[in-house]
Parts: sequence; structure tokens; C-alpha cells
Amino acid sequence: MATPGMWGLLNLFIKLYGDKLYLLPFKVSISNKQFLLVPNLSKSRRYLTIFCAICTFCHTLFCFAVLCKPFFVKDKHEDHSLPGISQTLKIVRIYGQILGALYPSAFLAMNYVLAFTPIIAQVILCSIADFQEETKELSAPKLRHPNYFFVELGMKLMLPFCFFVSIPFALTAVYLQLDPLFVLSQHTQNIILLFLLRCLILVIVAVEATKATNAFFIIGLMVVCATNDILRDLTECKVRFNLDLRFQESHLYIKLFLWNKYTNQNFCTFSVPPLIFFGFSVVVLSYYGTIRMFGKASFLVYLIIPSLGILSTLFVIMLIPHGTRVLELSEIFILSRINATEVSKFERKMWKSRRPLGTQVDSFGHAGKSLKILAFKYIAESTINLLLTF
Repeated sequence: MATPGMWGLLNLFIKLYGDKLYLLPFKVSISNKQFLLVPNLSKSRRYLTIFCAICTFCHTLFCFAVLCKPFFVKDKHEDHSLPGISQTLKIVRIYGQILGALYPSAFLAMNYVLAFTPIIAQVILCSIADFQEETKELSAPKLRHPNYFFVELGMKLMLPFCFFVSIPFALTAVYLQLDPLFVLSQHTQNIILLFLLRCLILVIVAVEATKATNAFFIIGLMVVCATNDILRDLTECKVRFNLDLRFQESHLYIKLFLWNKYTNQNFCTFSVPPLIFFGFSVVVLSYYGTIRMFGKASFLVYLIIPSLGILSTLFVIMLIPHGTRVLELSEIFILSRINATEVSKFERKMWKSRRPLGTQVDSFGHAGKSLKILAFKYIAESTINLLLTF
């Protein structure tokens, strides 16, 4: 999956969020397939990236606090600013607060990595090209890889859409008084200053959320699909009679395992669980909102809900199946080498001691085939329950 098209998408991502908004400390070399940190990055640019990440985190906590407030404090204030539709506004605002809490939470780990530990992203992506070159030396040159045309096309549409829509959407939500920070207007007299502050914060949150979403999709797909392609090539390649090539293949798998372990420890372990929990919740909420919010919000605001549903569906369709295939393909590869007649008894024992690769989900183990079934089951049941209950 680390095709020239995906490297081009990664380069476009860096140009949009890095060169234009100064929110990414990276540069991309498409010819060398390298993802590098910008040398001598200015302090102001680094502090801006950290500030935006912290601002997004605080806004997310604020949304959760506003949602939990009715359970502990009885609010005596009612919105009479728009008579006749205050109940509709209240419903839409609550829906916005829930989205404002769940959606950024799914990608806060990516915000953290990009802002505080960007070296991790460099180490993960820069190793892909080396592994692909070593695999080409060991595998047949005419092996066919899966066609990722539609995946790349979906990302090409998703990336500019998220970039150009995020800021107008944030400003429109503030203007229509649908942003989560609107509740602060009941406790201040300086309306103009608060309005500007709401615009600034929601723009930062919207840009950071879309930045993290695109980064997760692009980097995640490049990593898991490249791993799948390498394992598929090694499995389809016949076991060599040359002992040196067989040990070279074993050495390549050890390096893949260490790279996979580094990725799991420094990213997947703490990023995949919230992505699954909050990501599935956003999918369910977007499906529910597409049906229930029709006619209750303005057309421009409502249009974001089905768009979010489409983007979240891409997460379920593309990222999860490819992520779970890593464990399956690595187990198939190890089993093919254990059962090969050309290998010696020592090599067979060596392959039996090898552990499979996979996407680590905290202490729950690797993401397997059951996750795909669980995802569709959870999304379908939760959406139906929401529609029948509310």
C-alpha cells in the first residue's frame, strides 16, 4: 500500500497542514520514499503545534463536562433567545456537544504523537521502503499486489474536503450558536470577545481533528497494507533451496517483528482502543444524526453529518479489515515455513518460536478477524437501538 500514489497523498497532506497552516514538522521525499522531520524547526512553529493539540484536548474535556453537568447540577437557565425553536436548538446543541466530545477523542493519540513525539512517525514510515526493497530481492518480481485504486481515490477526495470544509463549518456553527462553547454566553457580558474566542477555539479544534483523522488514515493504511503486501509476497514465494536466502528471509521477518513491536508500543497500544470505542460511537451517532437531524438544523450544518457518516464508514470498511489481516497473514506465513519440506529441523523449530505480527489493542491482544464481525454487529445494533429509543 506504500505506493507512489500514497506517498503523493502524504506529500499533499504535509503541504496542506504543514506548509500552509504550519501545524506539521515534517517533509516528504517522494523519490526516496522518506518521511523526515524538518531540520531547525522554529520554536514558534513547535509551540503552535503543541498549543493546538492542548487546546483540542481541553475542548474535548469541556464537552464531556457539559454533557455530565445535568447529572449533577440542575440548570435553571433556559434558552429564550429564539422563541418557538429553543427545543430544536437544544437538541441540536446536545448532539453537537456529543460529537465534539467523541470525535476528537478518537484521534487524540494521533494529535499527541504529531505534537509531542513526531520522531515516532518518522521511524515508522521511513522503515517501509527498506522492507519493500528487501522483499523484492527475496520474492518473485512478477507477483501481483492488490489494487488500491479505490482506496487512494477515496483518500484523494477525503483529504482536500476535510481541509477546506473544516474552517467554514466551525465558523458557521459558531454563527448559528450550535458550538459547545455557546453555554458560556450565559455567564458573561462581553459577547463580542466571547464570540471571537469561540470562533478561534472551534477553528483550532476542527483543523486539529481533521488533521489527526487524515494522518491516521494515510499513515495507518500505509503501515498495515505495506505489511500485508510484504507478508503476502513472502508467503507466495517458494521456499528456496539456498540456505543463505532462507536465513535472509528469517532475518527480514525478525526486523519486521521488531518494527511491528515498536509501532505497537509507541503508538497502537494507546491509540487503537480509543479509536475503536469512540470511532464506533461516531459512526453510530452520524447514522443516527443523518436520519433524526434532517430538518432540525440548517442545511449547511446538516450536510456535515452525512459527510461525517461517509468518512466514518470508510474507517470501518478500509482501516479495520486491513488492520486485522496483518495477524492472519503473518500466521499463514509462519505456518507455511513450518510445514515446508525444504527446511531443516533446526529451521522448523526456529519458525515455531516466531510470534505473529499484529495490531496491538492495549492488553486485549492483537486485532483479529473477530473485530470485523464485532464492529458491524455493534454499529448495526446500536444505531437501531438509538433510532427506536430517541
